[in-house]
Formats: sequence, C-alpha cells, structure tokens
Amino acid sequence: MEYFRDRFIRELNDDGEVEIAGYKWTRHEVLETMDAEGSKEVFRGWVDDAKQAAIGRVREFLTETNCLDRFRTLSHRVKIGNVVPFVGAGMSLTSGFPLWDQFLLSLVGENPAALAEVQALISRGNYEEAGQIVGDVRGVRTLSEDIHNRFGSHLRAIAGPVQLLPSLFSGEVITTNFDYVLPHVYRSVEHPFSTVFCGPELRTAPQRIGNDPHCLLRLHGQGDTDQGRVLTLAEYEDTYAKDRTLAGTLSAIVSLRSLLFLGCSLSQDRTVAALRELRASAQADPPRHYAFLPYPEAGQREGRNRFLSEANIHPIYYPGGDHDQYIEDLLVTLMEGGVD
Repeated sequence: MEYFRDRFIRELNDDGEVEIAGYKWTRHEVLETMDAEGSKEVFRGWVDDAKQAAIGRVREFLTETNCLDRFRTLSHRVKIGNVVPFVGAGMSLTSGFPLWDQFLLSLVGENPAALAEVQALISRGNYEEAGQIVGDVRGVRTLSEDIHNRFGSHLRAIAGPVQLLPSLFSGEVITTNFDYVLPHVYRSVEHPFSTVFCGPELRTAPQRIGNDPHCLLRLHGQGDTDQGRVLTLAEYEDTYAKDRTLAGTLSAIVSLRSLLFLGCSLSQDRTVAALRELRASAQADPPRHYAFLPYPEAGQREGRNRFLSEANIHPIYYPGGDHDQYIEDLLVTLMEGGVD
C-alpha cells in the first residue's frame, strides 16, 4: 500500500491548500491532523479503488490483445509460487538508469567511427560485441569507472512499478542489470536479499537456493565491481566457457518453474538464444515462460510470437505508450489474484 501513498497525497492536495486567517495547510495535512484514523480509512478506500481500476484496465486491454487466458495461466502459477521474475533494464528506467543501448552509445559519442560500429552491432542484437568495442575504446579501468559511476550502489533512487515486486516474489529474482534498484527496493520493505549470486558464485546457486531461496542472481555482474561482469564479448566468453553455458546456468536455476520477463526487450540477445537452446535440447516439455511486452506494430505480431515461442516465451501484450502504467496495472492485478 505504501507504493500508492505519494500518489494519494498528490491527488488529495490537487484541489489546493486550505487557508485560514492567512495560514495555509495542504489538504492531507488537515486530514491527518483532524482525524488520523479517518485519514487511514480514506487512504485504504482510495487504494482499493485504484486496485479495482487497474484490474478493469488489465481485463480490457488483455481482451483486446487476446492475452487474457494466458494471463490467467500466469496468475495461477504466481499464486502457487512457480514463477521467477527476470528483471531487465526497463524496470530501472524510471529510477534514472539508462537502457543498455543508451549507456553503450553514450560512452563512444565522441568517437564517430566507434559510434557507428556500436550502433550497427546493437541493431543486430550483438550487445557483447558492442560492449567489446566500447571496452576497447574506453579501456578496461575507465569502463569499470563508467559503470560504477552510472550504476553503483551509491545511487539509491527507486521509482516505478519495480517497487511492487516484493509483494509478489519472495524467492529468487534474476536480473541482468548492473544497478542496485532491486536490492534497494527489497531493503526498503525490510526484506533484503539474504544472498547475492554473481559471476563464479552462480555455479553454486542451484544447490544453495534450496536452503535459502530469497536471493538475487546477477547474470551479468554488478556496478560496484568488475568481478563476474559480463558486458564485453571477452567477458562473456570468459564467464560462459564450454563447461558452463548460460543455457546450463538458467536450466539449473529455473528447473520446473516459469520465468516472467519484466523490462526486457527480448530481441536477438543471449538470454533468448539460451532459452531457445534449452527448448531444442529438452528431453521433456520445459516450463513455459512469460513476458510483459508492448504490443507489436501492425503486421509484426505473428513474427514476434514465432520468434519468442522458439525460446518457449509466451508474451502478454499491453498497448504501447505508458509502459510504467501498464506494468503497474499488470503487477497489481497479479497481487490481487488475477482478473477474476
């Protein structure tokens, strides 16, 4: 409920201040002072109305995108604890952190040749190769400083629907992000991760998770250190050698559960390729995975669905536009048990 408090206060104060004999107070201050219990009751009613409005919007746009039945299936799996969130850069955007392509391009903006090469690689989904160019241009130590300055743990701002995740997921959380939004979010509700797995530690994660599942798995490293980082092609090849692939790591971590991709573009990237590899090599049907994604442009949905299905990812589409609002609505609806 705290996620909604600032919005409630802003809406309450929208009608202007209360003025008496030259003294002014916000409407929220008046309500809190005159009737603290009444203020709590008004807030609870406002939150209930906001949740019901979110469910109504979700039911409407999922009907339009023909994803309502798929969302019902996801809701059931969330209820029984069989879903692991996979959090991408889009969920940190509102907190002030850049998307991967924005970050990489910003580092070579003064080098036209490198900029053009990085842009071309990113357009093909070759992020590690693009990261390698950036690393070669900047140098290893400077790149590490760039990452720390932009994604380090000293940056504590949290905003947007990422704040709803602790209400839904109390076990493992997987991320490719360097930033510390997820640790800050879970710590803010007094439920910090008991363990963070990163780099070589991911090898031991499947065995240790069974004893202490409330953990964060950082597939690409973290901003404060270059240990276990996977950004450049060389780092990827060093981390995922022949005896330890990304597909193998994901398979061991996920096991019989579904992934829910949040804030991930899911284009031609390593994660999609790893899941495609898992599906192709599976001896039995692997678990279905889900993703909250903006509705494709006209004529592109069939191709998008086919591409994702090869990785056993089943999209739940929302309209393009206000991503945060639609993701919030979807997460709130999951918190409330679904659309029914």
